Amino acid sequence: MTLWINGDWVTGQGALRVKRNPVSGEVLWQGNDADAAQVEQACRAARAAFPRWARLSFSDRQVRVERFAGLLESNKAELTAIIARETGKPRWEAATEVTAMINKIAISIKA
Repeated sequence: MTLWINGDWVTGQGALRVKRNPVSGEVLWQGNDADAAQVEQACRAARAAFPRWARLSFSDRQVRVERFAGLLESNKAELTAIIARETGKPRWEAATEVTAMINKIAISIKA
């Protein structure tokens, strides 16, 4: 599994994880989890990044999370297909998960 840690893609050094389609048994992806050191590294990076994020104005943060919502919306069909394959859910139910993520962003901005 490829991990995003401190601005870089890295290969997990932990246990092998294999994700299968629960309906067909097809292998969808496989990779290594993060090991304890990588988890610690990711936590340190997140803590170090937070002060910069906190200094951004609300409108600057809003722009970033709305951009993320836009990416979810523009990739909704692909995300729906991935969720359906990984969970065995029907597409309509997987689509509601993607829509819920998008709506959660909008609700959180208004909170």
